[in-house]
Amino acid sequence: MPKRREFLGALSSLGLGAAMEEADKSTIYIPDRQRESDRAVILDFLEEYSFAMLVTAAGGVQITNVPTLFDRSTEGWGRVWWHLAKSNGQNQVFDGNTQCTVVFHGPHGYISPNWYTTKNAVPTWNFAVVHATGKPKRVDDDAAFAKSLERLVARNEGDYGGGDHWDLAKLPESYLKGMRQGIVAYEMVIDQVEAKFKLGQDRSAADRAGILKGLENGRKERNLTELTKAHYGRIKE
Repeated sequence: MPKRREFLGALSSLGLGAAMEEADKSTIYIPDRQRESDRAVILDFLEEYSFAMLVTAAGGVQITNVPTLFDRSTEGWGRVWWHLAKSNGQNQVFDGNTQCTVVFHGPHGYISPNWYTTKNAVPTWNFAVVHATGKPKRVDDDAAFAKSLERLVARNEGDYGGGDHWDLAKLPESYLKGMRQGIVAYEMVIDQVEAKFKLGQDRSAADRAGILKGLENGRKERNLTELTKAHYGRIKE
């Protein structure tokens, strides 16, 4: 440890210490050409791809997949809200002091060299992802908890519910309160954002055009409807 401090001290004298410390905090490798830094693009991404992975390492790696609510802020990167089942062991990690990285994953897909005009090329996989890191704190205010659940339902009903919006107000308050007692809510101020958009933006204009054409015409992964239908077909009543 002393040697590491001496090393960082030497870098600091060269003006490189801050960069080294920042690299130490990274949760993902991002080449400069794939680093997205446009604030509006990043915040829109957090809202659009709101189903995310909570990743913690304290006491062993744990990952939970959750729908999230994102609140923008004029300062910093805003706040993320989610809830977990009370029986989820990851609740023991979220003590207000332990770091969590929330992974927001966008679309991804295989890229064939056949799509390029460039001849010397290899296959790759393109994707976009944002890692938001902070220290989640439990929301103990039941009224605030209830309001956030209402917002979560309203937002997703509006986006995906099909028009005839369902809302929590249709259920008895006694039922809703009992439901809240079985889950735990958290809010996390985002201290660090890392956005990697690996979309072939470093290639020539002709190659980028080929990527777009190939993606439009290529094989598509099963969507949720198709996956669910196949899974239901395996159920034996």
